[in-house]
Amino acid sequence: MVNRHLRIEDALLFGWLLLQPTLFPAASAIAAAGSRRDVSGGLLDLAALVLAAVCVGARSRPGVQSGLVGGSDGIAYAVGPLFGAVAFVLDNTVERLDLPDNLAILPLVLAVLAALVARWRLPPLSAEQRRALVTPFILAASGFFGSFLVGLTDLFDIRTLIAAVTSGDGGWSLFVVGIATLGVLIFYLMLVFAPRQIAEREGTPRTWAVRFAVFLVGLSLGTTLHGLVAVA
Repeated sequence: MVNRHLRIEDALLFGWLLLQPTLFPAASAIAAAGSRRDVSGGLLDLAALVLAAVCVGARSRPGVQSGLVGGSDGIAYAVGPLFGAVAFVLDNTVERLDLPDNLAILPLVLAVLAALVARWRLPPLSAEQRRALVTPFILAASGFFGSFLVGLTDLFDIRTLIAAVTSGDGGWSLFVVGIATLGVLIFYLMLVFAPRQIAEREGTPRTWAVRFAVFLVGLSLGTTLHGLVAVA
């Protein structure tokens, strides 16, 4: 059953992917124009970064293990992709807040301080509490999919794929979509999978395959809906 593999985070991300392109199209326009100043968005990114840092630094209740710590296999398999996610969000926060060079390190300093305070002051957290702390970071990071798809929007528009198949050009279109999907998968591992492992080591390969499939459906439906509304 699909619902055994999905969590509330997957539903929230699906809804965000579905509605964000239509309700907040300005984000893509800003990215395309090269201007990134957005103080409210930058503050939200900063808050998400700090909350994720709290989750990293906080202790866990017995039986809860972060995917950032090697298990029986000794492999902390989410650490590498997580560095990429943090780098993206840090850079985005600095640009949106339009911080000068001498203050560019401020978001990182705040995140480190939050992690240290959480380590010393917070009681051990449950898996649910840890997941709640990380979810804002995942939603903030998902904005990079919009930037990644600037110029590639038609590839995930269902109408375009249907038109290509009916015109006899389906093979090439499916190949191009497959390459684009591989790119999305790399971003998904970095911006969704790795941050969720901060909270809790969980999910089989099948579980994550189902979650990624749901993510792709939300991405495609959101892109298609935005195209329909833009034409109207």
